Amino acid sequence: MTCFYDRLEQRIAKCGNPVCMGMDPVLKLIPLEGTPEDRIKRFYSDILECCLKRNVQPAVVKPNSAYYECVSVQSMLVLQQLIADYRSAGIPVILDAKRGDIGKSSAAYANAAYDVYRADAVTVSPWMGADSVGPFIRENSENGAYVLLRTSNKGAHDFQDLQIRDAAQAFYSVADKIVEWDKGQGYLGAVVGATNPGELENITRYLAQETKYEIPFLIPGVSIPGVPGGQGGDAKTVLKAIENGGGKRKFHVLNSSSGLNFAWQRNDTPANYANDCVDALERLADSLR
Repeated sequence: MTCFYDRLEQRIAKCGNPVCMGMDPVLKLIPLEGTPEDRIKRFYSDILECCLKRNVQPAVVKPNSAYYECVSVQSMLVLQQLIADYRSAGIPVILDAKRGDIGKSSAAYANAAYDVYRADAVTVSPWMGADSVGPFIRENSENGAYVLLRTSNKGAHDFQDLQIRDAAQAFYSVADKIVEWDKGQGYLGAVVGATNPGELENITRYLAQETKYEIPFLIPGVSIPGVPGGQGGDAKTVLKAIENGGGKRKFHVLNSSSGLNFAWQRNDTPANYANDCVDALERLADSLR
């Protein structure tokens, strides 16, 4: 059976780019009429149809469950259907839910992500340790999980920058644990922000040199030139940082959410939202080749 690491590598090679398209609906930016649920479903279904028609696809997609939960209970059914539709088109789905709890609760969260929503991977928090992350590692499966390693939000320094050993920041201990928990099986990746390429390079180098084990990164915060949205991370610079740090495998994915979803804002063409999204995806993919 193909492990999650190999699936990522094969998918990126097949579609020709490492782009992860976030799917985070913001109702005021969805230029459609109808109920909130119908608008969300049509919006992302039209984007998928356009991707397939033009043969321009992201490597993976990443819906954030919070953007559906805050709309309605019915929107969670829309999320489930969208995951099924994108997976049926051959596009793997990362459910961005940032789960993590005591063992029994984490097992329930894992069942929800993999068995109810049928996602290929899920984001998880390492804060509660091995028994919290363990249920998301399913042996003899193609599923994976991305552990929050180094995030780019304002409050990240509160804990991630704490010096806990040899003057190293705390997130390096998280890197050690990801490698330990994965046990060489190819299940666990890491979330690392795009906005500090130097730090990304150092993390890659640490994994390559100290742990001798390369793990796939999910890298949020990538911006598309000329398109509103994103956190300012330059995609090409991000890939160069991984290369400079000694990263060899082509299984890292770079996420853009609003910059792709709402690319119609660039030229104020709301009626063309699907094509504008795919245009932006194509530009981002081309910039990385």
